[in-house]
Amino acid sequence: MTVPMQEIQAGPGVARYEVRPMRPSDYPHLRRLEREIWSQDGVGELCPYYQRLCTDIYPDWCFIAMDGDRPAGYVLNFPNGKVNYCATLAVHPDYQKTRVNYLLIRALVRKLLDENMEACTFLVEPDNHEARAVHASLGARVVAEKPDYYREGDLRLWSVIDQQDLERLRARYTRLKLVS
Repeated sequence: MTVPMQEIQAGPGVARYEVRPMRPSDYPHLRRLEREIWSQDGVGELCPYYQRLCTDIYPDWCFIAMDGDRPAGYVLNFPNGKVNYCATLAVHPDYQKTRVNYLLIRALVRKLLDENMEACTFLVEPDNHEARAVHASLGARVVAEKPDYYREGDLRLWSVIDQQDLERLRARYTRLKLVS
């Protein structure tokens, strides 16, 4: 049974963050986050076409975290059959020590479980230890190295969460009452 994605909010006593599926009206929020998070990164910002894919074509798979009217972070996913590619999880620097990261991961996992996905894949830089730790906490294992991925000398690691990992996540999230 598929349960509709609900808005995920922080509990009482903490700042309220809303994590929800993107919608076309989130395009300016995504553009703002891209500029503020990635403008100094070597890979750079996502092109407007890619951003529109997230807000207009895959909005049920892409989630945005809002702090009132301010965008705080996002997670971008692209399903292909029963395999999801988690392209990016990014949190604005002002929110990196808050619950935003956790709430975005929770939205991702819930969507994977609700849709009965068979796998979820990630691509990450080898020295991005924070992202790799998040992936590992979900059960992901590195399955391949991708040299020269975006440019010459750019190495990326391809990792995957398989069906068994997803079932372990389902058991854990059900026990914690994060999914039903």
